[in-house]
Amino acid sequence: MLIIDRSNPAFRTPLSVGIVLLGCLAAASAEAIAERQLLVAVAGLAETRSLDLVVEQGTIHGLLAGRFGERDRVAYLGSADGGKTWSEPRFLDGSGEAPVISRRGNDARLAVYGRRIVAVWQARGELPGTGPLIVAASEDGGRTWRRGQNPAAGDPLNNQSYPALTVGGDGRFHLVWLDDREENGNTQGLRYAASRDGLNWSSRTTLDPAVCTCCWTRIGALPDRSVAVLYRDADPHDMRLLRGPLNGGGWLDLGPVGIAGWNFTGCPHCGGGLAITGTGGQTVLHSVAWTGKEESPGLFYSRSSDLGKHWEPPFLLGDGQSRESDIAALSASDLAIVFSRAGAEGAAVYLVRSRDGGRHWSVPVALTPPDANADHPRIVATPWGFRAFWTMARPGGGKALAMAILSL
Repeated sequence: MLIIDRSNPAFRTPLSVGIVLLGCLAAASAEAIAERQLLVAVAGLAETRSLDLVVEQGTIHGLLAGRFGERDRVAYLGSADGGKTWSEPRFLDGSGEAPVISRRGNDARLAVYGRRIVAVWQARGELPGTGPLIVAASEDGGRTWRRGQNPAAGDPLNNQSYPALTVGGDGRFHLVWLDDREENGNTQGLRYAASRDGLNWSSRTTLDPAVCTCCWTRIGALPDRSVAVLYRDADPHDMRLLRGPLNGGGWLDLGPVGIAGWNFTGCPHCGGGLAITGTGGQTVLHSVAWTGKEESPGLFYSRSSDLGKHWEPPFLLGDGQSRESDIAALSASDLAIVFSRAGAEGAAVYLVRSRDGGRHWSVPVALTPPDANADHPRIVATPWGFRAFWTMARPGGGKALAMAILSL
C-alpha cells in the first residue's frame, strides 16, 4: 500500500492531477482490493431508489426502497455471509398506504439492536415531492413489522425528509430529520427525537432552526449515551457537529468540521460521512465531507480525539469533483472511505484506506469503470472485511444496486 504522509505539504494540494494519473494504478490494483464485484439481485426489485445498511452481530441488515412491480415500496433484507447471499425482501409498507418517496441522498434509514429493528422513510404527501416520515419497528429480526408514531409532532406542513437514525449501547434509538415548520422557505430546521422501542418517541427538539434544505445528515452513538450529529449548515454552508443530549437534555454546538467559511447561495445536495472508533478508553470521531469553497474545493477527511472539541487539520482525499462519500471502521486503526467522482465519461466510485486510525491514507483506487454512472456509495465493516455498495445507471434506464467484496 502506498502511504501518504499527512505532514508532507505536497499532499495538501488538490488531487485532480493525481486522480487523473491513477488510471493505470487503479486498473492494476482494483482486483487486488476488490475480490469480487457484483450486482445485488433482490426478488421483484426493478429499480433501486434508496439504500441504507447496518452491520449488527455479523449480519448486514439492508433497507431498500424502489420499484417493486407497479409501485414504489420499502423492504428489509439481510445477509449473514458478508453479502454473498441475501434473504427474501420483507415489505414494511402496506398495499393501501402512500408510496415511499425516499431517494438517494434522502434515503430511508435503519437501526438495529439485537432482534429489534427500526426503519424510517418518507411517504408521498399531498404535494409532489413532499410527505411525512413513516416509522416501523420489528421485534423479531425483521420478520414482522409494526407501525410507530410519527416523531415530527407539531409540523403543520406534514413534510419531513432527510432522516438519520442510530441506536446506542443502551438500546435507545435516536432520530434526526429536517422539516420547515417555521415556513422559512429557503431553509429547514434540524429536529431530534428518541425512543426506547422505536414506536413511541420523545418530544421533538429543534437542534438548529435553519440548516441546508437538501443535504443528508449522519448520526452516531457515543459511549456516554449521547450522539454526534454531522450536518450541513445554511449560512455558511459548512459541515457542523452537535453532541447531545447531555445531562439535563442540552446540546453542544461544536462548530464546523473540515473546511469552514463556504458562503454559497443554493443547495449542494451533498452531506458527509461519520464513523466513531474507540480503544483504550479514547473515542475518536472520523468525518469525511465535500466542500465547494472556491479557495479549497474537494473531499476532506477530518479526525477528532476529544469528541469534536478540536479537529486535526483536514486532509484532502479528492478534488472538487469528488463529492458523495461514506466512511466505516473495522477497528480503531483500520478505516476505509468510498466516494464518487464525476468525470468526462460518467461517475466512478473510488476507495481509500487507512491502517493507522486515519493518520495516513492510501491513494484512491477505482472500484468501477470511469463510465459507470455510479452514485451515493456506502461502506460497512463486517467480520469478513469491508463491503462497498452503490447504485449505478442501467443501460435501459433506472438504477441497479452493486456491491464490492473488499479483501482484508
